[in-house]
Amino acid sequence: MLAGLTIASACGTRPATPAPPERQAFPYDSALFDVLATDPGPLQLEAFGRVEAAQGAFLTDTLAVIADDTAVHPLLRANALHLIGQRQDLKWMILLGPALQASDVRLRLAAVAAAREFLPLRPEPATRLLGIALQDSSAAVQARALEGLAARDATLLRDYLESSPPPQLDAIARDLLHVAEQRGATLIPVDSSGRLERNGPNGHKLVYAPSRVWPRWDLSTGTLEFQPANGPAVDLGEVEVARNVLPAFFSPDGTFIVYESDRVIHVHDVAAGTAREVGPGIAPRGLPFTEDFVFARERDGGRTVSPTGTRIQYDILRAPFAATSGGVTIEPAVIATIGASANFEVSGAASPLRWAFVTESSPGVFVIVAENAERVILPDPFAPPQGR
Repeated sequence: MLAGLTIASACGTRPATPAPPERQAFPYDSALFDVLATDPGPLQLEAFGRVEAAQGAFLTDTLAVIADDTAVHPLLRANALHLIGQRQDLKWMILLGPALQASDVRLRLAAVAAAREFLPLRPEPATRLLGIALQDSSAAVQARALEGLAARDATLLRDYLESSPPPQLDAIARDLLHVAEQRGATLIPVDSSGRLERNGPNGHKLVYAPSRVWPRWDLSTGTLEFQPANGPAVDLGEVEVARNVLPAFFSPDGTFIVYESDRVIHVHDVAAGTAREVGPGIAPRGLPFTEDFVFARERDGGRTVSPTGTRIQYDILRAPFAATSGGVTIEPAVIATIGASANFEVSGAASPLRWAFVTESSPGVFVIVAENAERVILPDPFAPPQGR
Protein backbone atom coordinates (compact mmCIF):
# COMPACT_ATOMS: atom_id res chain seq x y z
CA MET A 1 0.00 0.00 0.00
CA LEU A 2 2.75 2.46 0.93
CA ALA A 3 4.65 1.53 -2.20
CA GLY A 4 1.72 2.78 -4.27
CA LEU A 5 2.11 6.29 -2.90
CA THR A 6 5.80 6.25 -3.78
CA ILE A 7 5.16 4.94 -7.26
CA ALA A 8 2.49 7.52 -7.94
CA SER A 9 4.89 10.31 -7.03
CA ALA A 10 7.69 8.74 -9.06
CA CYS A 11 5.60 8.69 -12.23
CA GLY A 12 3.30 11.64 -11.83
CA THR A 13 3.18 12.55 -15.51
CA ARG A 14 0.08 11.73 -17.50
CA PRO A 15 -0.05 10.72 -21.14
CA ALA A 16 -1.28 13.31 -23.60
CA THR A 17 -5.04 13.06 -24.13
CA PRO A 18 -6.74 13.31 -27.52
CA ALA A 19 -10.03 15.04 -28.21
CA PRO A 20 -12.84 14.27 -25.70
CA PRO A 21 -15.61 11.82 -26.65
CA GLU A 22 -18.70 13.09 -28.42
CA ARG A 23 -22.14 12.05 -27.26
CA GLN A 24 -23.52 11.65 -30.78
CA ALA A 25 -20.79 9.14 -31.62
CA PHE A 26 -21.74 6.89 -28.68
CA PRO A 27 -24.09 4.12 -29.90
CA TYR A 28 -25.26 3.14 -26.44
CA ASP A 29 -27.50 4.55 -23.72
CA SER A 30 -26.88 8.28 -23.22
CA ALA A 31 -27.06 7.88 -19.43
CA LEU A 32 -24.10 5.54 -19.65
CA PHE A 33 -22.23 8.15 -21.68
CA ASP A 34 -22.59 10.63 -18.82
CA VAL A 35 -21.17 8.05 -16.40
CA LEU A 36 -18.29 6.92 -18.59
CA ALA A 37 -17.25 10.46 -19.52
CA THR A 38 -16.43 11.26 -15.86
CA ASP A 39 -13.26 10.42 -13.95
CA PRO A 40 -13.02 6.96 -12.34
CA GLY A 41 -13.68 6.80 -8.63
CA PRO A 42 -16.42 6.45 -6.00
CA LEU A 43 -18.61 9.16 -7.58
CA GLN A 44 -18.52 7.41 -10.94
CA LEU A 45 -19.38 4.08 -9.32
CA GLU A 46 -22.31 5.69 -7.47
CA ALA A 47 -23.55 7.27 -10.71
CA PHE A 48 -23.37 3.92 -12.46
CA GLY A 49 -25.40 2.37 -9.64
CA ARG A 50 -28.08 5.03 -10.10
CA VAL A 51 -28.32 4.26 -13.83
CA GLU A 52 -28.73 0.56 -13.04
CA ALA A 53 -31.42 1.33 -10.44
CA ALA A 54 -33.31 3.51 -12.91
CA GLN A 55 -33.21 0.84 -15.61
CA GLY A 56 -33.92 -2.03 -13.24
CA ALA A 57 -31.10 -4.17 -14.61
CA PHE A 58 -27.45 -4.97 -13.99
CA LEU A 59 -25.39 -3.39 -16.76
CA THR A 60 -21.96 -4.98 -16.28
CA ASP A 61 -22.43 -7.01 -19.47
CA THR A 62 -23.16 -3.79 -21.34
CA LEU A 63 -19.94 -2.33 -19.96
CA ALA A 64 -18.10 -5.35 -21.35
CA VAL A 65 -19.57 -4.74 -24.81
CA ILE A 66 -18.51 -1.09 -24.63
CA ALA A 67 -15.01 -1.96 -23.41
CA ASP A 68 -14.58 -4.37 -26.32
CA ASP A 69 -15.98 -2.01 -29.00
CA THR A 70 -13.04 -0.49 -30.90
CA ALA A 71 -15.37 2.06 -32.51
CA VAL A 72 -16.05 3.67 -29.10
CA HIS A 73 -13.83 6.48 -27.80
CA PRO A 74 -10.87 5.04 -25.80
CA LEU A 75 -11.72 7.10 -22.70
CA LEU A 76 -15.20 5.57 -22.51
CA ARG A 77 -13.81 2.07 -23.08
CA ALA A 78 -11.18 2.61 -20.39
CA ASN A 79 -13.77 3.79 -17.88
CA ALA A 80 -15.93 0.78 -18.71
CA LEU A 81 -12.95 -1.42 -17.78
CA HIS A 82 -12.52 0.51 -14.55
CA LEU A 83 -16.13 -0.17 -13.59
CA ILE A 84 -15.87 -3.85 -14.53
CA GLY A 85 -12.90 -4.07 -12.19
CA GLN A 86 -14.82 -2.30 -9.43
CA ARG A 87 -17.65 -4.78 -9.85
CA GLN A 88 -15.16 -7.71 -9.87
CA ASP A 89 -17.23 -9.52 -12.50
CA LEU A 90 -14.93 -12.48 -13.13
CA LYS A 91 -16.41 -13.56 -16.43
CA TRP A 92 -15.15 -10.33 -17.99
CA MET A 93 -11.59 -10.72 -16.76
CA ILE A 94 -10.92 -12.07 -20.27
CA LEU A 95 -11.08 -8.51 -21.59
CA LEU A 96 -7.97 -7.44 -19.73
CA GLY A 97 -5.41 -9.33 -21.79
CA PRO A 98 -6.45 -7.71 -25.11
CA ALA A 99 -6.77 -4.34 -23.40
CA LEU A 100 -3.12 -4.58 -22.30
CA GLN A 101 -2.20 -4.73 -26.00
CA ALA A 102 -4.27 -1.65 -26.97
CA SER A 103 -2.51 1.28 -28.61
CA ASP A 104 -4.18 3.83 -26.32
CA VAL A 105 -2.36 3.99 -23.00
CA ARG A 106 -5.56 4.77 -21.10
CA LEU A 107 -6.95 1.35 -21.95
CA ARG A 108 -3.76 -0.30 -20.76
CA LEU A 109 -3.82 1.70 -17.53
CA ALA A 110 -7.45 0.76 -16.98
CA ALA A 111 -6.68 -2.92 -17.59
CA VAL A 112 -3.99 -2.80 -14.89
CA ALA A 113 -6.37 -1.08 -12.48
CA ALA A 114 -8.99 -3.78 -13.12
CA ALA A 115 -6.41 -6.56 -12.69
CA ARG A 116 -5.63 -5.17 -9.25
CA GLU A 117 -9.32 -5.41 -8.33
CA PHE A 118 -9.34 -9.07 -9.39
CA LEU A 119 -6.27 -9.97 -7.31
CA PRO A 120 -8.22 -11.04 -4.18
CA LEU A 121 -10.48 -13.31 -6.25
CA ARG A 122 -8.08 -14.69 -8.87
CA PRO A 123 -4.56 -13.97 -7.64
CA GLU A 124 -2.66 -16.12 -10.15
CA PRO A 125 -4.17 -14.85 -13.43
CA ALA A 126 -4.32 -11.29 -12.10
CA THR A 127 -0.63 -11.47 -11.17
CA ARG A 128 0.20 -12.76 -14.65
CA LEU A 129 -1.61 -9.77 -16.15
CA LEU A 130 0.39 -7.41 -13.96
CA GLY A 131 3.55 -9.17 -15.12
CA ILE A 132 2.58 -8.47 -18.74
CA ALA A 133 1.98 -4.82 -17.83
CA LEU A 134 5.49 -4.59 -16.38
CA GLN A 135 6.76 -5.11 -19.94
CA ASP A 136 4.74 -2.18 -21.29
CA SER A 137 6.51 0.60 -23.19
CA SER A 138 4.85 3.23 -20.96
CA ALA A 139 6.52 4.00 -17.63
CA ALA A 140 3.10 5.00 -16.29
CA VAL A 141 1.71 1.52 -17.04
CA GLN A 142 4.79 -0.09 -15.51
CA ALA A 143 4.35 2.06 -12.40
CA ARG A 144 0.70 1.12 -11.99
CA ALA A 145 1.59 -2.55 -12.44
CA LEU A 146 4.28 -2.29 -9.76
CA GLU A 147 1.78 -0.61 -7.48
CA GLY A 148 -0.60 -3.53 -7.90
CA LEU A 149 2.03 -6.24 -7.77
CA ALA A 150 3.74 -4.81 -4.67
CA ALA A 151 5.75 -7.58 -2.99
CA ARG A 152 3.59 -10.47 -4.19
CA ASP A 153 5.92 -12.08 -6.75
CA ALA A 154 9.70 -11.94 -6.40
CA THR A 155 10.27 -13.66 -9.76
CA LEU A 156 8.35 -10.99 -11.68
CA LEU A 157 10.21 -8.26 -9.81
CA ARG A 158 13.58 -9.82 -10.63
CA ASP A 159 12.62 -10.20 -14.29
CA TYR A 160 11.52 -6.57 -14.34
CA LEU A 161 14.82 -5.41 -12.84
CA GLU A 162 16.66 -7.36 -15.55
CA SER A 163 14.83 -5.28 -18.17
CA SER A 164 16.63 -2.05 -17.13
CA PRO A 165 13.55 -0.05 -16.05
CA PRO A 166 13.60 3.74 -15.53
CA PRO A 167 15.79 4.67 -12.53
CA GLN A 168 12.93 5.69 -10.25
CA LEU A 169 11.01 2.49 -10.96
CA ASP A 170 14.19 0.44 -10.61
CA ALA A 171 14.64 1.76 -7.07
CA ILE A 172 11.02 1.04 -6.19
CA ALA A 173 11.18 -2.48 -7.63
CA ARG A 174 14.32 -3.19 -5.61
CA ASP A 175 12.56 -2.04 -2.44
CA LEU A 176 9.59 -4.28 -3.23
CA LEU A 177 11.90 -7.23 -3.93
CA HIS A 178 13.57 -6.69 -0.55
CA VAL A 179 10.16 -6.75 1.13
CA ALA A 180 9.22 -9.93 -0.75
CA GLU A 181 12.40 -11.64 0.39
CA GLN A 182 11.73 -10.55 3.97
CA ARG A 183 8.29 -12.17 3.74
CA GLY A 184 9.59 -15.54 2.58
CA ALA A 185 10.36 -15.29 -1.13
CA THR A 186 12.91 -17.67 -2.61
CA LEU A 187 16.42 -16.23 -2.84
CA ILE A 188 18.76 -16.65 -5.79
CA PRO A 189 22.08 -18.34 -4.86
CA VAL A 190 25.06 -16.06 -5.43
CA ASP A 191 27.41 -18.89 -6.49
CA SER A 192 27.50 -22.57 -7.42
CA SER A 193 27.84 -23.66 -3.77
CA GLY A 194 24.30 -22.45 -3.05
CA ARG A 195 25.42 -19.53 -0.92
CA LEU A 196 22.57 -17.15 -0.07
CA GLU A 197 22.80 -13.51 0.93
CA ARG A 198 20.26 -11.07 2.26
CA ASN A 199 21.08 -7.39 2.52
CA GLY A 200 19.62 -5.46 5.43
CA PRO A 201 19.40 -1.82 6.47
CA ASN A 202 22.50 0.17 7.37
CA GLY A 203 24.83 -1.94 5.25
CA HIS A 204 24.34 -5.13 7.28
CA LYS A 205 24.12 -8.53 5.62
CA LEU A 206 23.07 -12.10 6.37
CA VAL A 207 25.08 -14.84 4.65
CA TYR A 208 24.16 -18.53 4.50
CA ALA A 209 26.83 -21.06 3.50
CA PRO A 210 25.48 -24.57 2.92
CA SER A 211 27.55 -27.48 4.18
CA ARG A 212 25.22 -30.35 3.22
CA VAL A 213 23.06 -30.19 0.11
CA TRP A 214 20.33 -32.49 -1.24
CA PRO A 215 19.76 -31.12 -4.77
CA ARG A 216 16.97 -33.59 -5.57
CA TRP A 217 14.90 -32.21 -2.71
CA ASP A 218 16.07 -28.60 -2.95
CA LEU A 219 17.17 -28.84 0.67
CA SER A 220 20.34 -27.92 2.50
CA THR A 221 21.78 -27.23 5.93
CA GLY A 222 24.59 -24.88 6.73
CA THR A 223 25.80 -21.96 8.79
CA LEU A 224 24.19 -18.54 9.04
CA GLU A 225 26.42 -15.55 9.59
CA PHE A 226 25.64 -11.95 10.39
CA GLN A 227 28.06 -9.59 8.69
CA PRO A 228 27.67 -6.08 10.17
CA ALA A 229 28.64 -3.03 8.15
CA ASN A 230 31.44 -2.44 10.64
CA GLY A 231 32.90 -5.06 12.89
CA PRO A 232 33.54 -8.80 12.91
CA ALA A 233 31.11 -11.38 11.58
CA VAL A 234 28.81 -13.17 14.05
CA ASP A 235 28.04 -16.90 13.75
CA LEU A 236 24.30 -17.37 14.29
CA GLY A 237 24.37 -21.17 14.14
CA GLU A 238 23.18 -23.88 11.79
CA VAL A 239 19.96 -23.47 9.82
CA GLU A 240 17.81 -25.60 7.54
CA VAL A 241 16.89 -24.18 4.14
CA ALA A 242 14.19 -25.46 1.77
CA ARG A 243 13.72 -24.07 -1.74
CA ASN A 244 16.27 -21.33 -1.00
CA VAL A 245 13.94 -19.66 1.50
CA LEU A 246 16.18 -18.35 4.27
CA PRO A 247 14.61 -18.64 7.75
CA ALA A 248 16.15 -15.34 8.87
CA PHE A 249 15.43 -11.66 8.32
CA PHE A 250 16.10 -8.17 9.66
CA SER A 251 13.51 -6.05 11.42
CA PRO A 252 12.51 -3.12 9.17
CA ASP A 253 14.92 -0.72 10.90
CA GLY A 254 17.75 -3.26 11.09
CA THR A 255 17.77 -3.25 14.91
CA PHE A 256 17.07 -6.97 15.25
CA ILE A 257 17.64 -10.20 13.34
CA VAL A 258 15.05 -12.95 13.70
CA TYR A 259 16.27 -16.42 12.73
CA GLU A 260 15.64 -20.11 13.20
CA SER A 261 18.51 -22.38 14.31
CA ASP A 262 18.12 -25.98 15.49
CA ARG A 263 14.36 -25.46 15.17
CA VAL A 264 14.39 -22.75 17.81
CA ILE A 265 13.49 -19.11 17.12
CA HIS A 266 16.10 -16.56 18.15
CA VAL A 267 16.23 -12.76 18.11
CA HIS A 268 19.65 -11.10 17.82
CA ASP A 269 20.00 -7.53 19.07
CA VAL A 270 22.35 -5.90 16.55
CA ALA A 271 23.49 -3.00 18.76
CA ALA A 272 23.96 -5.03 21.95
CA GLY A 273 25.40 -8.06 20.18
CA THR A 274 23.21 -10.38 22.27
CA ALA A 275 20.62 -12.98 21.34
CA ARG A 276 17.61 -14.40 23.10
CA GLU A 277 15.66 -17.61 22.59
CA VAL A 278 11.98 -17.08 21.84
CA GLY A 279 11.19 -20.80 21.95
CA PRO A 280 10.72 -23.83 19.69
CA GLY A 281 9.56 -23.01 16.19
CA ILE A 282 10.29 -22.77 12.50
CA ALA A 283 9.77 -20.40 9.56
CA PRO A 284 9.82 -16.92 11.14
CA ARG A 285 8.31 -14.14 9.03
CA GLY A 286 7.81 -10.44 9.66
CA LEU A 287 4.28 -9.19 10.28
CA PRO A 288 4.02 -6.24 7.87
CA PHE A 289 3.75 -2.71 9.29
CA THR A 290 4.34 -3.88 12.87
CA GLU A 291 7.20 -4.37 15.33
CA ASP A 292 6.30 -8.05 15.53
CA PHE A 293 6.96 -11.29 13.71
CA VAL A 294 5.19 -14.64 13.40
CA PHE A 295 6.46 -18.22 13.40
CA ALA A 296 5.14 -21.79 13.44
CA ARG A 297 5.36 -24.27 16.32
CA GLU A 298 4.35 -27.89 15.89
CA ARG A 299 1.58 -28.90 18.28
CA ASP A 300 2.16 -31.78 20.68
CA GLY A 301 0.63 -34.91 19.19
CA GLY A 302 -0.19 -32.97 16.04
CA ARG A 303 1.14 -35.49 13.52
CA THR A 304 -0.97 -37.97 11.58
CA VAL A 305 0.94 -40.40 9.36
CA SER A 306 -0.71 -42.05 6.36
CA PRO A 307 0.51 -43.86 3.22
CA THR A 308 0.33 -40.58 1.31
CA GLY A 309 2.33 -38.48 3.75
CA THR A 310 2.24 -36.75 7.12
CA ARG A 311 -0.35 -34.25 8.26
CA ILE A 312 1.09 -31.76 10.77
CA GLN A 313 -0.77 -29.28 12.95
CA TYR A 314 0.99 -26.05 13.90
CA ASP A 315 0.24 -23.10 16.12
CA ILE A 316 1.09 -19.74 14.56
CA LEU A 317 2.56 -17.44 17.21
CA ARG A 318 3.13 -13.71 17.26
CA ALA A 319 6.05 -12.17 19.13
CA PRO A 320 7.72 -8.74 19.29
CA PHE A 321 11.22 -7.98 18.08
CA ALA A 322 11.97 -6.38 21.46
CA ALA A 323 11.70 -8.67 24.50
CA THR A 324 10.00 -6.07 26.69
CA SER A 325 7.64 -3.15 26.36
CA GLY A 326 7.42 -0.60 29.15
CA GLY A 327 9.48 -2.89 31.35
CA VAL A 328 7.05 -5.80 30.85
CA THR A 329 8.22 -9.00 29.16
CA ILE A 330 6.08 -9.89 26.16
CA GLU A 331 5.63 -13.61 25.60
CA PRO A 332 4.70 -15.13 22.21
CA ALA A 333 0.96 -15.51 21.74
CA VAL A 334 -0.89 -18.07 19.63
CA ILE A 335 -2.93 -16.30 16.94
CA ALA A 336 -3.97 -19.19 14.69
CA THR A 337 -3.69 -22.90 13.99
CA ILE A 338 -2.68 -24.29 10.62
CA GLY A 339 -2.54 -27.74 9.06
CA ALA A 340 0.13 -28.74 6.54
CA SER A 341 0.87 -31.93 4.62
CA ALA A 342 4.45 -33.14 4.19
CA ASN A 343 5.29 -35.69 1.51
CA PHE A 344 8.64 -37.30 0.73
CA GLU A 345 8.17 -36.59 -2.97
CA VAL A 346 7.79 -32.87 -2.24
CA SER A 347 11.07 -31.39 -1.02
CA GLY A 348 11.98 -34.55 0.87
CA ALA A 349 9.06 -34.31 3.33
CA ALA A 350 10.17 -30.89 4.57
CA SER A 351 7.43 -28.89 6.24
CA PRO A 352 5.55 -26.75 3.68
CA LEU A 353 5.78 -23.88 6.14
CA ARG A 354 9.49 -23.66 5.35
CA TRP A 355 8.52 -22.00 2.06
CA ALA A 356 5.48 -20.14 3.40
CA PHE A 357 5.02 -16.60 2.12
CA VAL A 358 3.28 -13.62 3.73
CA THR A 359 1.26 -11.78 1.11
CA GLU A 360 -1.47 -9.16 0.94
CA SER A 361 -4.68 -10.83 -0.22
CA SER A 362 -6.61 -7.55 -0.27
CA PRO A 363 -5.78 -4.04 0.94
CA GLY A 364 -4.59 -4.29 4.56
CA VAL A 365 -5.30 -8.04 4.82
CA PHE A 366 -2.19 -10.23 5.07
CA VAL A 367 -2.15 -14.02 4.86
CA ILE A 368 0.35 -16.86 5.15
CA VAL A 369 0.22 -19.08 2.07
CA ALA A 370 2.19 -22.21 1.20
CA GLU A 371 1.78 -25.17 -1.09
CA ASN A 372 0.14 -28.08 0.76
CA ALA A 373 -0.79 -25.90 3.74
CA GLU A 374 -3.92 -24.16 4.90
CA ARG A 375 -4.09 -20.42 4.46
CA VAL A 376 -3.96 -18.29 7.61
CA ILE A 377 -5.28 -14.75 7.85
CA LEU A 378 -2.91 -12.71 10.00
CA PRO A 379 -4.06 -10.10 12.54
CA ASP A 380 -4.81 -6.61 11.32
CA PRO A 381 -1.37 -4.92 11.41
CA PHE A 382 -2.98 -1.58 12.19
CA ALA A 383 -4.86 -2.83 15.26
CA PRO A 384 -3.19 -3.04 18.68
CA PRO A 385 -2.07 -6.59 19.59
CA GLN A 386 -4.40 -8.36 21.99
CA GLY A 387 -3.14 -8.50 25.55
CA ARG A 388 -0.74 -5.57 25.26
